[in-house]
Amino acid sequence: MKPDLPSELCKFLEDRNIYKTGVNIRQDGVKLFRDFGVPTNGLVELITMANSCGSPKLEYTHLRSLRILSGLFIGEHMPKGRVRLSNWARAKLSHPQIQYAATDAYAGMADLPVIHISDEMHTIRESELKKQKKKVANNAKDGQSHSSPFMEDQRADGKGQTMAQQDVYTLDEAEYESPYYTIRTDYTSRFRDEHTPIIIDNGSYQCRAGWATEDKPSLIFDNVVSRYKDRKANVNIMSVGMDAYADPAGRSNARSPFDSNVVCDFDRMEWVLDYIFITLGINASSINHPIIMTEPVCVPLHSRKRRQSHGMNQSYRQLTPSEIEMSELLFECYNVPSVVYGIDSLFSFYANGGLAEEGGITISAGHTATHIIPTLHGKGLLERTKRISYGGTQSTEYMLKLMQLKYPTFPTKMTSSQAQELMHNHCYVAGDYQETLRRIEDRETFLEIDRVIQFPFTAPVVEEKTEEELARQAAKREENARRLREAAAKSRLEKLVRREQEFEAFTRLKNAKGTMKKADWMAQLKETGFKDEADLDDTLKQLDTQIQRARNKELGIDESEEKEPPLTNLVDIPDEELSESERKEKRKQKLMKANYDARLRAKKAKEEAKAREEDQARLEQEKRLRDPEKWVEEIKEKRQRKRLAAELADRRSRASQMRMRSIANLANDSPTSKRRRKGQEEDTFGADDEDWMIYREISREDESDEEEEDLSLLNQYESLLLQYDPEFLPEHSYEATSSPTNTLLHLLARGLYPPYDPTDIGQMHQLHVNVERVRVPEVLFQPSIIGLDQAGLVETVNDIVKTFEPDQRSKVMKNVFVTGGFSQLSGFPERVMSSMRSIFPVGTKINVQRAKNPMIDAWRGAAMFAQDPSYQQYRVSKQEYEEYGGEYIKEHGLGNLART
Repeated sequence: MKPDLPSELCKFLEDRNIYKTGVNIRQDGVKLFRDFGVPTNGLVELITMANSCGSPKLEYTHLRSLRILSGLFIGEHMPKGRVRLSNWARAKLSHPQIQYAATDAYAGMADLPVIHISDEMHTIRESELKKQKKKVANNAKDGQSHSSPFMEDQRADGKGQTMAQQDVYTLDEAEYESPYYTIRTDYTSRFRDEHTPIIIDNGSYQCRAGWATEDKPSLIFDNVVSRYKDRKANVNIMSVGMDAYADPAGRSNARSPFDSNVVCDFDRMEWVLDYIFITLGINASSINHPIIMTEPVCVPLHSRKRRQSHGMNQSYRQLTPSEIEMSELLFECYNVPSVVYGIDSLFSFYANGGLAEEGGITISAGHTATHIIPTLHGKGLLERTKRISYGGTQSTEYMLKLMQLKYPTFPTKMTSSQAQELMHNHCYVAGDYQETLRRIEDRETFLEIDRVIQFPFTAPVVEEKTEEELARQAAKREENARRLREAAAKSRLEKLVRREQEFEAFTRLKNAKGTMKKADWMAQLKETGFKDEADLDDTLKQLDTQIQRARNKELGIDESEEKEPPLTNLVDIPDEELSESERKEKRKQKLMKANYDARLRAKKAKEEAKAREEDQARLEQEKRLRDPEKWVEEIKEKRQRKRLAAELADRRSRASQMRMRSIANLANDSPTSKRRRKGQEEDTFGADDEDWMIYREISREDESDEEEEDLSLLNQYESLLLQYDPEFLPEHSYEATSSPTNTLLHLLARGLYPPYDPTDIGQMHQLHVNVERVRVPEVLFQPSIIGLDQAGLVETVNDIVKTFEPDQRSKVMKNVFVTGGFSQLSGFPERVMSSMRSIFPVGTKINVQRAKNPMIDAWRGAAMFAQDPSYQQYRVSKQEYEEYGGEYIKEHGLGNLART
């Protein structure tokens, strides 16, 4: 059962007149409805409101933290502890959790007075409530919540410190509504007669479009088009952008018009343009507005000009939509008055005031590739531009492959969109990659990097039973156990009675020997199933022992008590004086006497060993009390020696392999050289089992008994250290370190705490993202990680800088500009700065600046360019298009070069 919220709190949440503020507050409202069924009203999203204020430093679409917002807005840094509490209704809040809530409240109150509240955005959408109602209904059927059960577990380590449970991040498929954007209604009143330019940032990941006179784009959507058939309505549907994700069939058929970063599918490109113009509210037969569109560096000519088919120029009316190129599509299909193309990264540089400087270097870490464009005297030097074939797409694919390799038996198939979410939300650029890897190997700092990702799962239905049902089941189990005990007792009694009857019958047969003729008695013995009289005696002895044991068990007599010495009356009599049967009995008595004597010796040796151990323990105790620190050091030295001996017995350990190699080198006539000679193969000694067999054969003695003794002493020393050394923890023991669950691979795949339970369905659907967080972005700096035969980012920048004259190098190094969606990863500009300092001469002035908003600054730069008076001279009109062709452009400092 889910805990109920207090009634006063429910009234507070439902009151529309009381504003509730926060970052991602809508998601909090959805969770409250999902978990407690309380509809929350009066929600104010601080991020959206902050962006609407027009302050450029707050325009960051991926802001996820109230702490970061407060630091930007009011200049206060308010750290929060890593606390999460899912069952707060049943537990008292700790001081860090109270501080957590107080920090949120203070930040919200500090930010709210300077943020305008919009009445349009303070309630949850009705569709969201419907979705959550459906989820609540499903959860009610299941009787289980889909949240992870490990959110508030804690444990104490060997030092008495508390290890808090890691945060668990959910990974769900995003849900979209259709239509995502509504058609604007202000076109006629604001833009139709003004001939305002339309800015289209045509990116391969997202497309951004809007009017040049506005501060931000009106449309931001994924640049995909989906064409599918609605089976229920029996109609074909074409959806663009986020609308393509609203239907499962549309999501699976979503395709981009781009091949890498170049538009190749103009069927879909035409649908994208239709979507843009319709959503902007343009209701005319033609687009009577100039177009400014971004394009990649060194775009192929065929992306602009009209294609030729079979050597014949075809007019537009004779072409199919797939044969129309960009300029032809804009001029002849939409009848636009003019077009200007520009490079997206240079537009972003322009929006951040970069081209006002004398020179600089633009690093565009985009969706499909990374370009490094040097600029000088206000224009891009495209002939010196370099490209690295790694960006957001490749990083997503690499993340997906790493997760598939790390979890080959994961119960859920990870999609590319989920891998993209992992890369966007959990990856960061390490300042020092090797040092970060060392921190991951260190268990004390591992939790700072490791993140647990929870995939959706359906919890098994557990039927809760009442106390009466549980009592009834317990009584039923007790009754079944009683019946089994009675049946077992009855079976034992029947077996005892049967054996007593057999013993009585065989005893009568034994006694009848003196009253019957020998031949008749032997015949009767054969009929009973005995070979001879000795066989009868053995059977009688066995039956007597079994009967006595059964009676002792019934009476509760312990049979482990010392038995009487065996009978030895014939041992000292010479064989000449004994009959054949007596000699057989004599041999039996000798064996029984030898066994009895051996047991006595073993018992005496055991008692002596116990006495020695007690004396040794007493001496160790006196030594420990006399000088505890010295005693602990001695125990550590003994443990180290025994640990080394145990490792030598393990063929997989490094110590064992080194010993094998040393022995083999001593057996050779000529020792191996320390340097590998040219052409000599790599040393694989120890990979073959025969190497181990040689090692065992040349050992001086069989060490199996010594190995067991070494392990026993090692365990003894470690138990003493665990008892008396506060710095020695259970995970430091030899058994723990040699366990497969304590290996680095297990740590990376299953985390540190809680211990992995393969029967827990929640843990089965969890991923641990740790080394991948830094490995995926590191490829841009070390492409050899994925086998990419290209230089890294900083090395490529260095190669470009070397092409400049010495006086020009200092100019471009003072203004290194980073833009593109991939550059939003945390630590990206800092890593560029530190890496460049390491390869350039000491004293070189380097300034690395990231775009204020890498996602929309290209659009903003194009809009600023449209307001510049020089913009008019770079426009290509329709008349010039018809005269010079689709490949004709006018060069400017922010675009590609004109080519013929």
